[in-house]
Amino acid sequence: MPPAVTAEEIDFHGWDGVRLSNGLVEAVCVPEIGGRLMQFSLGPHDYLFMNPELLGKRFTFEERAGDGTILQWKNYGGAKTWPAPQGWDGEGQWPGPPDPVLDSGRYDFISDADDAGASVLMTSPPDERTGLRIRRQVTLIPGNSRLQLRLFFENILNRAIRWSIWDVAQMLCSTADGQLNDDCWLYIPTDPKREHPYEIMFGDDNPQYQLDAETGLLAVQYQGIVGKIGVHSPAGWIAFADGRAGFALCLQFPYEPDAEYPDNGATVECWTESPGAPSPIPIRSPGYILEAELLSPLHTLRPLESKMQQVIWSAAACPAPIVDVSDVGCVHLPLTVDAHGGRAHIHGVFGCFLEGGAELEYLNAEGAVLDQVDLGPVSPLRALRVDAQARIPEAAELIRLRIADADGADAGALASVML
Repeated sequence: MPPAVTAEEIDFHGWDGVRLSNGLVEAVCVPEIGGRLMQFSLGPHDYLFMNPELLGKRFTFEERAGDGTILQWKNYGGAKTWPAPQGWDGEGQWPGPPDPVLDSGRYDFISDADDAGASVLMTSPPDERTGLRIRRQVTLIPGNSRLQLRLFFENILNRAIRWSIWDVAQMLCSTADGQLNDDCWLYIPTDPKREHPYEIMFGDDNPQYQLDAETGLLAVQYQGIVGKIGVHSPAGWIAFADGRAGFALCLQFPYEPDAEYPDNGATVECWTESPGAPSPIPIRSPGYILEAELLSPLHTLRPLESKMQQVIWSAAACPAPIVDVSDVGCVHLPLTVDAHGGRAHIHGVFGCFLEGGAELEYLNAEGAVLDQVDLGPVSPLRALRVDAQARIPEAAELIRLRIADADGADAGALASVML
C-alpha cells in the first residue's frame, strides 16, 4: 500500500508555505509570493531554482512594482503562471515582469488531503490591468511521481478579454558547489510541418539549440547564454534532464491543432540566463536558470467566464537524453530486439513515474498476449534498464513493455517494438 499523501502548513525559509508529500515526491507551494510552486523534488533531487537572495523576503506593493523594468523584478524562482502574450505595445499584451499582483501578489489558499490525494488551491487578487483572477491548483496522489497543475483564468471585467495561460518553471542548472551545470537539457519535439523548427525570440541563434534533423527532437543544452526560443510543438510533452544527477522532469500538456497560440504559434518557449552573461537588454540574473514554459491556446473570455489548462509534471531517475514521454514513464533508449533462432535479446532504458512492476508481453497479429516475462519491481527513484534474454513465441509479432501499479493493476504501456 503506497504511503498516504499529506498536506501541511510549514515555515519555508521564513515564508508561509504548504508542503505536499506522498513519500516519493514533495511539492512546496508559497501562496504569498504569487502563488508559486517553489520546490519540487523526487527523493534527494530538487528540480526548481530558488533565488537565495530573496528567500523569506517580503515586499510592499510599490517595491514589487518598482519602475516597471525587468531590473526591478523580484525573481523568487520556482514556477508561476502568467498571461501571454508578453509585450509593451498596449492592451492585449502583458507588460511584465514585474507585476505586483499576478506575479508577486499574496494569493489566498486552501489545502486538503484524503485517501485519494492532497492539493493546494491558490487564488490571486483581482487584477484590473489584465482583467484576470488566476487560480493554481497543485495536486499529488499516492504511489507515483506525478504532480497535477490545474491553471484557471477568470475574467473579472464587464467586457471580453483574450489571453493565453502561460506557465513558467525555472529549472535549476547549477552544480552542488554552485557552478554552471552544462549537462542540463530541455528536450522539445518540433513540428515537421514547419519550415523553421524553432524561432529566435530574444538574443541570437547559438550552440545551446541542437536539432536532430532525423527525429525532429530539439535539445537545448544549457550553457548560460542569454536567449529565448519559441517552438510550435504538437507532441504534448517536453522533458528537462540533469545529466550529471541522472534525473528527469517531464511536462505533459494538451495540444489543440486547430487553435491559435500566441507568439507565432508557440506552444513551448525556453529562456536561458546566467550571472554576468552578455545580454541585449540589462538583466540581473540571480543564478543559472533554464525556463521551461508552456502556453495554452489564446482564449476569449466573456465577463465572469473561466478557462482551465492542465499540466502534468512527472519525475524519474533516468539518463539523458529523453526521446519520448508517456503517462507511465519516459524513454532514454527505445526498446530494441536482437532476434536469432527463436530467442531474443531485448534492451532499453527508461524512467518510470510510479511504483509497481514491469513485464514484457509477446503479442500476435490479433493483439492476443502469447507470453509474459516478469521484469520485477520499478520505481521513479531508479532507472528501468531492460536487458533480457527470452524465447520468442512462434506467432509473436510485437513485444510490449507494460507497467503495473503497486496493486498489480495495469497502468499502461511504456514502449513497444515490432518483431
